[in-house]
Amino acid sequence: MRKLFVLLACVAGATFAAQPAQADPAAQYAACLVEMHPERVRALMQAPSAEAANQPYRSLSDDSRCFTRVFDSKPYRAEDAALSLDMLRGRLAEQALLAEGEQVEALQPLPLQQKRYLRPWFAATGRNPAVDEMGACMADTDPGAIMALIRTAPGSSYESDAIGAMSGSLTRCLSAGTRLDASRQALRAALADALYQRVSNPTLSLAKMPERGL
Repeated sequence: MRKLFVLLACVAGATFAAQPAQADPAAQYAACLVEMHPERVRALMQAPSAEAANQPYRSLSDDSRCFTRVFDSKPYRAEDAALSLDMLRGRLAEQALLAEGEQVEALQPLPLQQKRYLRPWFAATGRNPAVDEMGACMADTDPGAIMALIRTAPGSSYESDAIGAMSGSLTRCLSAGTRLDASRQALRAALADALYQRVSNPTLSLAKMPERGL
């Protein structure tokens, strides 16, 4: 596999501290979309291909009612109001996971497998497949760490601590020949998306996949 250089912004050995996620503008926008357009949200998150994801993504990324509700009278950053496909998926996944807390908490970690963590939904995310493969591995083997991250406020020191606490699991989930070098926002979105997909279709975590290459 070609080397993937994605940035992992974490501090080795950081201690974990829990903090409820604050309603930043992007999170508020995602929450509005979930409330106003549940069918479109479901169509995006369950799309089997990039083509199938395009229509719900375009609709959800530029919803005038939600935009007015969240951004009309508040200051915001450009990236809060113009979410890419992968980031919007991550934001929507976080909202769904927080709403289904008990179901997510009931997930048991699965043993790390010497197999490729391949999933059909990779084709619709807009991410490098190696990032989604790492996310799927994390969702299987350390779902609690992902939820701990989701419960922190984006950009906070608590978020950094949560990422630092999962660094060992992230390293174990990297495919051979892959290095991580990714932004916290991109990493968080990929992990939330992967955990959402495990909750939505748990049988994929139990399916037999090709063995991991050396």
